[in-house]
Amino acid sequence: MMRYLLDTNTLSDLYNNHSSNHAKITTRLQTLNENDEIMVSVLSLYEMSYALQNAPEHKQAKIKQGIDNISQSFVILPLVLRYTELFGQLKKQFKDQRTLNKESIKKHTLDIMLASCAISEGYILVSADKIFPALKQLNNQLQIKDWTQ
Repeated sequence: MMRYLLDTNTLSDLYNNHSSNHAKITTRLQTLNENDEIMVSVLSLYEMSYALQNAPEHKQAKIKQGIDNISQSFVILPLVLRYTELFGQLKKQFKDQRTLNKESIKKHTLDIMLASCAISEGYILVSADKIFPALKQLNNQLQIKDWTQ
């Protein structure tokens, strides 16, 4: 049994039929075993809700439908207290490695939180986001799969 955590970009590609990665992600989901677990972090719903609020009016209904579909189709992984220490460590290490200031590191906060969730729960993080290989260098327990390749 494999355990997967889908990141926001993967979910966006999955629910956007016009995405160049839609077919790849859909095909990969269809090839999973019935015992495999697929989770979505509540953080992805936060990000998608923010995208909804910033989207042009003509795109909002489609984004809202995607959020509703995700909420109904996947188990939603909540945030829990035991992720916090690892999050703090990863964020500090990443900031120091990249010599980022306090403002620059902020844009990576949700991705680092998602990585902390995946590591803590033993999930394979499904993402094409370039930050995650850098985080894996800081904590080799982070397992990553890119379903867009």
